[in-house]
Amino acid sequence: MIGAYTIGKKAVTFGYKRYGIPGAVASGGAALAGYLVVRRALKRSTNADTTGVESAIDAGEVKSAVEQKGLGAVTEPETLERAIDQEEVGSALDMDAVQSSAESEADAMADESGGDEPSDGN
Repeated sequence: MIGAYTIGKKAVTFGYKRYGIPGAVASGGAALAGYLVVRRALKRSTNADTTGVESAIDAGEVKSAVEQKGLGAVTEPETLERAIDQEEVGSALDMDAVQSSAESEADAMADESGGDEPSDGN
């Protein structure tokens, strides 16, 4: 499992190599935003502490989903199931509740940034 700093750094490097400075900003920001959405949703849906939540998230899986489908990918049940190690959470986990929380976190993040609703990749 890799952390938020590493995911942001890798996404920025990928975006820069591919699209220059605008690509670095866009891909790094989207990957980090996706990670934060999943982390907040998981924390809100469980009684786990921050360390337990962070260690349960596969940031690489979140990064690749965001790169392929956009920020909206983190609200998909398949992405959440691949990105979250339920054994690491340390408490009962209702994936429907996590998905619902992820959707509300993504919507809130889109509202804060002044953007449209998160892309579903279509």
